[in-house]
Amino acid sequence: MDEKLINLFYGAALHDIGKVVQRSTGQKVRHSQLGSDFLEPFGFSKAVLDQVKYHHYHELMGATLPTDSLAYITYLADNIASGTDRRENGENPVKQWESQLCLEDVFNKFGTEPSKRYFQPTVLRIEDAPNFAEDHVKGFSNSLYAGIVERIKDNLTSITFTEDYFDSILNVLEATLSFIPSSTNMKEVADISLYDHMKMTTGFASCIYHYLTTHNRTDYRQDLFKHADSFYREKAFILASFDLSGIQEFIYTITSSGAHKQLRSRSFYLDMISEWIVDSLLTTCSLTRANIMYAGGGHAYFILPNTPEVKDKLNRTEEAFNAFFLEQFSTKLFVAFGATEFAATEVMQGNTLATYRAIFQKVSQQISEKKVQRYTPDVLIKMNRGGKKIGRECAVCHTVDRLMDGENKCYLCAALENFSKDIQREAFFEVTTVPNGLPIGPDAYLHKTSEEAIKSQQMIGKIYSKNNLYTGLNQGVHLWVADYSSNRNNDFSSYAEREWSKDSAGKTLGIKRIGVMRCDVDDLGYGFMAGFSHQSDGRYNTFSRTAAFSRSMSVFFKLYINQFAKDKHLSIIYSGGDDVFVLGSWDDVLIFGMELRQNFIRWTDGKLTLSAGIGLFADKTPVNIMARLTGELEDAAKSNGKDSICLFDSQNTFKFDVFIDDIWQDKLGLIRTFFHSQTERGKVFLYKLLQLIQERDENDRISFARLAYYLARMENEATDKVAFQTFKLSLKEAFEDKEEIKKYEIALRLYLYETRREG
Repeated sequence: MDEKLINLFYGAALHDIGKVVQRSTGQKVRHSQLGSDFLEPFGFSKAVLDQVKYHHYHELMGATLPTDSLAYITYLADNIASGTDRRENGENPVKQWESQLCLEDVFNKFGTEPSKRYFQPTVLRIEDAPNFAEDHVKGFSNSLYAGIVERIKDNLTSITFTEDYFDSILNVLEATLSFIPSSTNMKEVADISLYDHMKMTTGFASCIYHYLTTHNRTDYRQDLFKHADSFYREKAFILASFDLSGIQEFIYTITSSGAHKQLRSRSFYLDMISEWIVDSLLTTCSLTRANIMYAGGGHAYFILPNTPEVKDKLNRTEEAFNAFFLEQFSTKLFVAFGATEFAATEVMQGNTLATYRAIFQKVSQQISEKKVQRYTPDVLIKMNRGGKKIGRECAVCHTVDRLMDGENKCYLCAALENFSKDIQREAFFEVTTVPNGLPIGPDAYLHKTSEEAIKSQQMIGKIYSKNNLYTGLNQGVHLWVADYSSNRNNDFSSYAEREWSKDSAGKTLGIKRIGVMRCDVDDLGYGFMAGFSHQSDGRYNTFSRTAAFSRSMSVFFKLYINQFAKDKHLSIIYSGGDDVFVLGSWDDVLIFGMELRQNFIRWTDGKLTLSAGIGLFADKTPVNIMARLTGELEDAAKSNGKDSICLFDSQNTFKFDVFIDDIWQDKLGLIRTFFHSQTERGKVFLYKLLQLIQERDENDRISFARLAYYLARMENEATDKVAFQTFKLSLKEAFEDKEEIKKYEIALRLYLYETRREG
């Protein structure tokens, strides 16, 4: 990467750092000057400092800079990024600027109803509890900003300003500025963080540089300052995206009894393939992760320069990875790219909603068309020439290629099984051309590595760190990985054994089954494309909000989800942009599902919902069967008007609030209160009661008479008459109502499952 592009990255990435300094001291000095003064002692070049000092119109007007100064690029990129996020809120407060202003929730302008929630002032620390937006505000203080400034100082001291530290800078900014508003103008909607704004400015700046360089235009003052209005109308940018198909099939369609051991490694492996597609494209285009709008769950969106070279590299990257997939996995995996040109005016303030939507729709349409017609005639001919392959199959994935000598597994499945423990233990991974790791792309292999190896510069490839924001030489791309597991050996059959749950006689308490949950967000695709289009005629539908919304989803489902699972007997097998697959103790999986939904409602202010299916299985059930049947339960939940949960059978489908309030807390609570003190004979009564409910005939009054008779017999033996009276009256009222008695049926089943004694 050339020196000008390196200087451009640092200048654009840090252009607004003076805002943090200004808010920490309260100085009545322009933040651009404060930022330049702050950075100068760290040895930044004049080219970098000029971008920080002169990225506003009036500052550039009075400056004497060469016509090819990078400050003009950062100035325009800052304008474009600001134009994609700052929208006036329609109010006219007396006080215009408020340095203690908190970051507003990006969901305030999402959906049909506006809301007012704010994030508490803090930094992003992995070990901290999730920072949920709240109605009340606890404003920033000068001292808190001062602490953030000191943290940035400490990190900058250890950084050499070369391309090896690009990811470190982005990590520092994300860790310190994720909950700081970019704008403290009270007339504007302050729901874009300073981190998101500075990152987007950097992405646009690099695109402008590549675009102008391709066209041999080096008079930046003329093109970007004097005639900025004209440049805004040039189609200088590309919105590009890819979609990786076959993720769920790759993870779930494994059948052998030992396949559980590689479930989590298969999930992580596919995440890493997606990340490597991202980095391969960016590297070949001489761009950085500042050009990513969103990446997760096998999808990504990029802002790229509109040049013939970039278009060619998009095609070459797509072709190279699909050739790799065919060689390694046959037709199981496929990546489709889409791209369309756009001008800054089409995404800045003043653009029409139709224009904005059209950009995304063109990209989506291209991807859909490629999925329908995956392979060219030449590729199909080559595939057919391979003939039908016969021979022993891998017991896990059923391939007949590359089987290990004397084993019933292929090399890839064996490697994935061995890699599973590394995912849980290791914090760093490396992609190199050394071929003794997991194949992850054309001439690229994934290996584990260590912090010691990185510090001693023994590594030779691209470094990825897991669930932490490291800085330092090549301590590169951070990955949020939903990797919580209470089972360190990946022996998931132990969840059915329930060794942690015993009664006083030493018998296992609770039914011996594995619980499996699959859930995903309802209508996330629509939310991504049009979630901000409903309020104020779509004026809040912007790149910045789309990026902030996407990052919010990733933080919830890939980082904070680990905290929601903490101390539960379960393992998160997969959690992408919104799709979750969890396996564990059936009761903990159920509790986790309810808590995940409640936390998600809180995270999104109830403007998005999720649906879940939960199944119970014997411990020897193949993964593909568990995944398929639980997927059918998830589909049943979505067919119930969404925001629903389906338990064990498609007939047991309820709205989440109904299940939590009416069944889990109310009816199951009543059953627990009464039957907890009963003898084993009382439990026999319970089985009979469940049978009567299942045999209920709403047209036969004898059904109710049988119930009344049976309840009377139970009352004679009840030790707690008051508790039984409450239970009896509630059950009698419910018996006449088909929906209410269905709730009692599932509540009784849950109680029987959790109190069953075995062993």
